[in-house]
Amino acid sequence: MFQPDVKLAFLNGELQKEVYVQQPPGYELKGEKDKVNILYKALYGLKQAPRAWNHKIDLYLHQNGFSRSQSEPSLYIKKKGEDFLMVCLYVDNLIYAGTSKNMVAEFKTTMMKEFKISDLGLMRYFLGIQVKQSPGKIFISQEKYVTDLLKKFHMSKCKPVTSPMAANEKLLQDDGAAKIDSKYFRSLVGSLIYLTNSRPDILYSVNIISRFMENPSKLHLEAA
Repeated sequence: MFQPDVKLAFLNGELQKEVYVQQPPGYELKGEKDKVNILYKALYGLKQAPRAWNHKIDLYLHQNGFSRSQSEPSLYIKKKGEDFLMVCLYVDNLIYAGTSKNMVAEFKTTMMKEFKISDLGLMRYFLGIQVKQSPGKIFISQEKYVTDLLKKFHMSKCKPVTSPMAANEKLLQDDGAAKIDSKYFRSLVGSLIYLTNSRPDILYSVNIISRFMENPSKLHLEAA
């Protein structure tokens, strides 16, 4: 599995609708400061930029023989005989893998001609998931993600436990405990939900605490 880096990906997008912006400070036309500029290509910070980039890369992949998965919109597949090439796109992050070295090399070459790309080689880190590749084996983990999570919620120095939750523990919606910031609680639960990608052992526990995201209490936070 390989990971290229598309430099300034959003700048590749071509706008489908007219968009106007104020003249940049220091570049106003004399006597015409009340006028605006029309954009022909997307800029970072523009609401339309991600969609414009997605339309650009989607069109490019389809023109180069890829078909989009009906069950997973971010996955593209190209087949040639018994061989195939897979490309996974997440906003401006891209990874690809294939059964044929020639197809992989061809895809890399054509992509570098179309876009400015840095070749990062084998995929090592993608969307919070660490990847270690060796012949015939791919090992994934979220060690760095967990470490960052512990720091974010001030639990780096807490003692670990062997079980995800206490046995026979019952949480109630109205437990009489003081209420807490629901936004903070949802951030914690959402982070734990993403962690279940590599830690299915906490799935049941996370499912329990996710029931209280609307109006969480101090007891719910302690359980989380």
